[in-house]
Amino acid sequence: MKSEEARHRERFLAVITAVILTAVFIFTMVVDPQLKQRRMLSQNLHQLQIKLTKMKGDLLIKDRIEKIYSQIEPLIATCDTEQQQISAFTRQLSQIYSKFNVKIRSVKILPVSDENFYRRLTIKIEMTGHIKDFLKFAIAVEGLTDPIRIEQFDLVAQQSKDNVRVSMVITKVVSEPKYS
Repeated sequence: MKSEEARHRERFLAVITAVILTAVFIFTMVVDPQLKQRRMLSQNLHQLQIKLTKMKGDLLIKDRIEKIYSQIEPLIATCDTEQQQISAFTRQLSQIYSKFNVKIRSVKILPVSDENFYRRLTIKIEMTGHIKDFLKFAIAVEGLTDPIRIEQFDLVAQQSKDNVRVSMVITKVVSEPKYS
């Protein structure tokens, strides 16, 4: 009986050993490579999700910039030549300062600076008159809906009371002809 029990134990141990060896073999040959591949695919998926999130952010920024540009474009859009743009700009300034009691000493057109998608027209004006008229002129220029700015404003007092000499650089932004 003992020998039969010993044989059953040996068979049982042999079967368990075979099952364990088979399980280890299956694990090392099938399951472990699959787990490694799944882990690698999971990492790749995570990296792709990060890249996709960055691309979505870039698209949101691009859309925001395009929206802002579409709002600004009507203000700066023109299909005129550079000379026509400068002429229109000087006429616009002339209409503004003609409303006030100022004397123009000189108007100097400075070189146009080309930026990425727009041009910056620059005019230097020197005038004399009462300080209140210059302040009204400056307020009128800054209050325009066009993209016009006073870049420099130099004020020099003269002999008579409240009369001053002003030198200012005024710029206007206009679109490049290829973008309009």
